[in-house]
Amino acid sequence: MLVSPLRGRPDNVRAVVDGRLMVITGASRGIGRELAIRLAACGAEVVGIARTEADLDQLATEIGGRFHPLAGDLRDTEWAGLAARQIVERFGTPSLLVSNAGHSIRRPLAEYTGRFHDIARTAGVNYLGAVALALPLLEAMMAQRSGHLISVATTSLDVPMPNWSAYTASKAAFEAWLDTVAPELAAGGVAVTSVHMQRVATAMSAPTAGRYNVPELDVGQAADLLCRAIVTRERLIAPWWARLGAVVMAGLPAITQNLWAAAWRAGLRP
Repeated sequence: MLVSPLRGRPDNVRAVVDGRLMVITGASRGIGRELAIRLAACGAEVVGIARTEADLDQLATEIGGRFHPLAGDLRDTEWAGLAARQIVERFGTPSLLVSNAGHSIRRPLAEYTGRFHDIARTAGVNYLGAVALALPLLEAMMAQRSGHLISVATTSLDVPMPNWSAYTASKAAFEAWLDTVAPELAAGGVAVTSVHMQRVATAMSAPTAGRYNVPELDVGQAADLLCRAIVTRERLIAPWWARLGAVVMAGLPAITQNLWAAAWRAGLRP
């Protein structure tokens, strides 16, 4: 993936975020933490959402008064909706929502046929909770006819692989929702950006570290991409190879399925 530091450099980001309210989910570590630090340094007021209160408090100590921690679990959709309304009541309408929190699971179908809770838990963070939080914030943005929603998605949407069905499906659900509401949001003055991230070296990806011989980003490079998205408001940011893969898989679905099946039978476990 080509990162454009010029478009996402601090002076350009500051011009967009200075003095404005940003909401970031998954803010206590990884990409979300790095982005929160950068946006606060550029003059933004940042509400950071994550499950672990202690980690958020530590980040608040590091960043200072521009960071406002909000601890809670997005899988509790009632809490997520209430939290969003409280953000609007306390801080006003955000200029930006970064839907970054994610739950990843690598598990073949045969290992979760009796574990539906794996599906529910993953969808709770990646889709249902993300929508529950977004709805009140988007309502407020459309009322002001301004705002921006950035979804931190995955190249698994472009090139789905065996073993990742629960994770990819939950991310695909949120992506499909965005695709269908994006025109309505655009008509209401709200931009939408989907960032299809390739593998990023974070705690979430650590359990499968070394399994893939592919280039990966560090959290700084991933944050660079999000800063670029904040400035440019592109609808989609994705690596060229992911876009090409999506075209191939869409155009030749039977062939790609049979290739994956042959690889699976041969013992390949991506």
